[in-house]
Amino acid sequence: MMTAMPTATPVTQTPRGLIAITVSSVAWGLFPVYWDALSTVPPNTVLSYRIITTMVTMVLVLALLRRHRSFLAAVAKLWKTKTLVLLAVIAALLISANWLLYIILVSVGKTLEASASYFLMPVMNMLIAIIVLRERTNVFGWISIALAGVGVCVFIVGSGGVPWLGLIMALTFCGYGLLKRFIPLDSLQSITFETAAVTPLALLWLVWQPHFGIDHQSTGILVLLMGAGIVTAIPLITFAYGVQHSQYLTVGFVQYINPTLQFLSAILFLHEAINHTMLLAFCIIWLSLAVYSFALIARHRHASRRKLASSAPGDV
Repeated sequence: MMTAMPTATPVTQTPRGLIAITVSSVAWGLFPVYWDALSTVPPNTVLSYRIITTMVTMVLVLALLRRHRSFLAAVAKLWKTKTLVLLAVIAALLISANWLLYIILVSVGKTLEASASYFLMPVMNMLIAIIVLRERTNVFGWISIALAGVGVCVFIVGSGGVPWLGLIMALTFCGYGLLKRFIPLDSLQSITFETAAVTPLALLWLVWQPHFGIDHQSTGILVLLMGAGIVTAIPLITFAYGVQHSQYLTVGFVQYINPTLQFLSAILFLHEAINHTMLLAFCIIWLSLAVYSFALIARHRHASRRKLASSAPGDV
């Protein structure tokens, strides 16, 4: 017997919710500057320290919030279904691959490629929903997908090659998001479980490295490595709070701040070169997002009208 899908809890948008979701997007948008400062450290080593310090930070956060017991209970319940455990571990590997590819792109001076990938993610998620989940979209959705495809082609021409790392990075995050639909852990619980699941791999990598991969590194670099968990955890926590106190459409729009700031960081702070063709590609991708956003607004208004019509009293 199939169980009915649970209905979403109504959300009342608050100023604090909007501030929280904005803080998370701004923090993620400025991440390139942080990872660029660690460019002297191999990406695998940076990833390992990020995983371990994030896991430690999240355990401390759960303890401070007195949610460690609920976390252990949720994991124990998850463990009873081996399929869900497997999906959770795969999700952990996907988000780790996403983090690694992002760090690599920044370290080799391709933050613009990473920015383009994050701009494409909403449209890629929509395409995955159509193909995998058999969801439907309207004509504006298809126009958005087509424009995104054109934008990628123009970006390839402007950059002189297929942005494989960026596209794979986007796919890993889209796959991660798809799996999260089936894993019964909230955002704080899931990031704690995921980082804990891959911490043994991170430890093995660091143990294999001479002096745990930080030989001849300055004190500033060591501080940044140790702080990687905090800068990873803060936007995750504010995002978790923000989505609970912001309307879904607001969350979608504010999240565009992230790739926009990545784009500006690449040009203004990391001094990456951008030619006219690449700029045209970004304009086409932005147009794709505008159409995508219009489709969301139209669907939201249509659903609101249907809800009002169904709740209206009948004629006397």
